[in-house]
Amino acid sequence: MLSYFTTGESHGKGIIAVIKGLPVGINIDINAIYSELKRRRIAAGRGPRMQQEPDKIEILSGIRKGQTIGTPLTLLVRNCVDTIDRLSPLTKVRPGHIDMASAMKFLSLDGRPGAERSSARETLGRVIAGSVAKSILNYFNINVIGYVTQIGPIFVRPVIPAKAGIQRDNHFYTVDKKVIPVWQSLLNKATKSGDTLGGVFEVLGSNIPVGLGDHTHWEDRLDARLAQAIMAIPAVKGVEIGLGFGYADKPGSQVMDLFETHHNRPILNKYGGWKRTTNYAGGMEGGLTNGENILLRAVVKPIPTLKKPLLTIDLKTKRPAKAQVESSDICAVPSASVIGEAVVAFEIATAFLNKFSADTISGVATNFRNYLKELRKLY
Repeated sequence: MLSYFTTGESHGKGIIAVIKGLPVGINIDINAIYSELKRRRIAAGRGPRMQQEPDKIEILSGIRKGQTIGTPLTLLVRNCVDTIDRLSPLTKVRPGHIDMASAMKFLSLDGRPGAERSSARETLGRVIAGSVAKSILNYFNINVIGYVTQIGPIFVRPVIPAKAGIQRDNHFYTVDKKVIPVWQSLLNKATKSGDTLGGVFEVLGSNIPVGLGDHTHWEDRLDARLAQAIMAIPAVKGVEIGLGFGYADKPGSQVMDLFETHHNRPILNKYGGWKRTTNYAGGMEGGLTNGENILLRAVVKPIPTLKKPLLTIDLKTKRPAKAQVESSDICAVPSASVIGEAVVAFEIATAFLNKFSADTISGVATNFRNYLKELRKLY
């Protein structure tokens, strides 16, 4: 089974991603990984730390002549800012951050250890894993794209991108360029006032085969795995699939995705599943993909580290104080959309390999082609 883990702290020696379960023969494009890391690094709203980190990658294992060899793929990005041993204790805990809860968890008067690991710097490893997952999905023309739909109070109704890549030419990663000056003005005001901003991003998966996922074990439902992957991104506080909370105030007769027909016959999607007139379900039914686009939405809270700090309590003195000011972003929504894209790509790739498992990527492709042949025979 395809899986990964990351290790490393925000100001430690570096961040490591270890990916196991990769079939043999996948071409790993290091430049494609660099491109994804750059998108995460230069997104609108990022703090000064990103100007100090070039995010250079070292491949430690799992590759021979640019292709996977079946052993775990290990990648390292060294931190240029590796000051963990010199950082002062974090006692003036930031409301909304992990500082207080992690200090109490370990019966400590220092929130630094929790803050170091829960920092968004760790998500660099997730973007690496997602980029590798895209190397698998590319073989089968499966696209995953993340984009921003809201920053602060300003929302834009997304024009769903026809293919991945069309929103890469702006640092807000939005498909509606008209909103960029408005969002930039909001960021400028927040910067001047020492505040931060939240917002919403979406992730769209297209050309998704029908039947990915599992309905027999609750923990393996693909919708549940996708929701967990998004929810685990720092600062994400809510996840929707498809219509999401919009189901609550509508009757069932208005929100079920009816089958489209031609000459009274259902229309089969490219990779299976009968075509729908709507996609309220976001491509997921009963834990399985249904052949429509996967659509997820997430809300990102404002970053809790403020340049104009909030009032708090000092862990040591137990007296009121101003919260500690650490290096931080003004708005994490655009960079979170890159991370969301990565983790969704990884979960889709995992589900794909689970269904069409083989030791080599060519064997996976053979199994997939045979499945499509059987679908067309039956439906």
